[in-house]
Amino acid sequence: MDGVEGSTLVIGSDRRLVVICSGGLLLPMLWPLCTGRVFTRDDFAALHLPFRYLYREALRSGDSFLWTSAYHSGFYLHGEGIAGMTHPVHYALYRFLPLGLAFNLEVVTPFAAMLIGAWLLLRQFGLTSEAAGFGAMAFTFSGFNLFNLMHMNQAAVIAHLPWQLLAAQVLLTSGVRRTRALAFAGFAVAVGSQLLIGNPQYVWLSGIVLAFTIGCLWYAGAPTSRVALLLGACVLGALIGAVQLLPTLDFARESTRMAYSRDEALSFSLSPLNLVQLWSPFAFQFRIHAPAAEALIVHEFIVYNGAFCTIALAWLALRWRENNHRPLTVALLVLAGIGLVLAMGRFGGVYAWLAHLPGLRNLRAPSRHLIVFQLALSGMAAIAFEDLAALVRRRETIDIRRLWPLAVPVALSIVTTVAAAALAQSAWARAHDLSLSSLVRGAPWTMVVALSAALFAMASRGARWCVPALIVLAALDLGLWGYSYVYRWGPIRTIADLIKDADAPPTARRGDLLAPMVEGGSGNVGVLRGLRLTPGYTGLVPSSVLDMSDPVARQIVGVAWRETATGWEATAGPMPRARLVAGAHVSADVNADMHRIDVARVALVDRPVEALAEPSEASDASGSAQVLEDKPGAMVIETESSARRLLVLTERFHGGWRATEDGGERTPIRVYGDLLGCVVDAGRHRLALTFSPDSYAYGMRASAAGVVLTIAATALMWPIGSSSPRQRDSRVRT
Repeated sequence: MDGVEGSTLVIGSDRRLVVICSGGLLLPMLWPLCTGRVFTRDDFAALHLPFRYLYREALRSGDSFLWTSAYHSGFYLHGEGIAGMTHPVHYALYRFLPLGLAFNLEVVTPFAAMLIGAWLLLRQFGLTSEAAGFGAMAFTFSGFNLFNLMHMNQAAVIAHLPWQLLAAQVLLTSGVRRTRALAFAGFAVAVGSQLLIGNPQYVWLSGIVLAFTIGCLWYAGAPTSRVALLLGACVLGALIGAVQLLPTLDFARESTRMAYSRDEALSFSLSPLNLVQLWSPFAFQFRIHAPAAEALIVHEFIVYNGAFCTIALAWLALRWRENNHRPLTVALLVLAGIGLVLAMGRFGGVYAWLAHLPGLRNLRAPSRHLIVFQLALSGMAAIAFEDLAALVRRRETIDIRRLWPLAVPVALSIVTTVAAAALAQSAWARAHDLSLSSLVRGAPWTMVVALSAALFAMASRGARWCVPALIVLAALDLGLWGYSYVYRWGPIRTIADLIKDADAPPTARRGDLLAPMVEGGSGNVGVLRGLRLTPGYTGLVPSSVLDMSDPVARQIVGVAWRETATGWEATAGPMPRARLVAGAHVSADVNADMHRIDVARVALVDRPVEALAEPSEASDASGSAQVLEDKPGAMVIETESSARRLLVLTERFHGGWRATEDGGERTPIRVYGDLLGCVVDAGRHRLALTFSPDSYAYGMRASAAGVVLTIAATALMWPIGSSSPRQRDSRVRT
């Protein structure tokens, strides 16, 4: 009995320690929330915060969040997808909470959901509670996840993956009808919620894991009818997410992504040399090896997921015969291989072929498949942890001669680190474009690898204290590796300080259009001051005809300020927000023809427009246009002229714009290749322009249908009657 009680105490203490360490790893994410500040590194301030600000302002003022004038002289904000504006959680956060609080909660919430979901998933696959918790910690705070913390919607999409896998596994294997019905509904909702976040590439990455898992379960005996049911739930999930999916496809169709070359699609491919991170994380000076053009984007190439995960591979090899989860281990090894090969992109061969497929050829950074690799690696770490902890609890020991596999990663780490330090300043390293680390930089993490292996070895020889020591070491390893990147170059600041220090002209007025030199710089925070940017930093970039390096093009779109190497300078004669012109010339080369006309009186169009009356000498040349209302996706202009004229706006054209003149429908036209125009009649009229794209309308209907059909399908699957689900299933089987 004493032994049983002792084992129970050990299990309980290990479980509590895993919970404490997981909570500790969440604390650095909570620090900005507790101090009233926000993360500012990279995309946090340059991309996500301005988008959330525009979203929040639209919700608070009752304006449309579909469109904004803040980027690219007009931008399908919802279609871009960065903020996931139709997701119920995002709506609640930004509708009812202050911007900073909502922003911080959006950062933290996916990691909490990922942690709980991964724990439940590993428990479902038969691992003990403490091992499942350890594996969940290893995945949630994995190197790739933490290094990409600034990519908020990526983490949010991946947070759905454990829940999707859990629902899929239950639906395919459960013998209880009610449980299957709940799993069906949960899977459909998880797929829909994931799509509503708005990052198609990470949905694809999740799909790889889902397809692999479903295939494994089907091979293991899951009925084909259940697989068909799961595919049906996936279709319903796609319908639920259509309100985001269709606008994103609509916007992507007119974005620069459609013109991606094969080389662009394969940019940020993982070099195989980065595999040395597994045993020597700082062999390279900046942690990773990549071409010079990509070397600064460190977060895309993170293979390292903690020394425990590396040593766990050696442990699983030496304990293969005693492994109680061999089928799961094999599946995870295959999944890890798939993730690595795809992450290598042009170096792995497979993704180079996949990049020809529609949709995938419009993406980039195949290295992001590393999230698949680290998911599998974390699962194997959980299996190794369970085996090691059970070995210690049973007070079994392993002959020290059998432990030689644990020395392999340690030896590799020492040799790699020493060799890198020796060659760091050599001509050979420079000739091969290798930025190698010094011994001072590389040795500490080699010591972590060696210490992890030593703790494994001592635990296998009966040292009980080594298991909790490994838990703490793994947490410290993951936290220091990831958060040292998050905090090093991106201090946390208040939103007010960010706005005050935004790179913008001091005298710029609200609504002014700026042309910054750097798209992803601090000038993007100027959006929070009511300034507009062309182009500005966004994930998807609309295709443009006008060349913004040309001063005439900047004049046409109304650029008020241009950034130069010496600072900001006001531009001469920018066109007003709205103007009437008397002439419209058809042009096949806008950038050349705009130098041959008076842009204040004549516009260039891509097709003939309704006849415009030539102005008489006694009449006004063009007429007047006064902007009465200028809101996101909604403009009202009062025009007055003696004859029919062409209204030209400094707002980007999109097929979703609708126009009415005094209540009667008008047809918006494309002007200068990029801008919005509309013919107006003589006299005084009020022209109303509203952004109402079909993609959003159809998406809303499809999402509503998806919700209704999911409820209906779940109701049909739900058991009816007073008998228990197990009894009914038993009668059916009998």
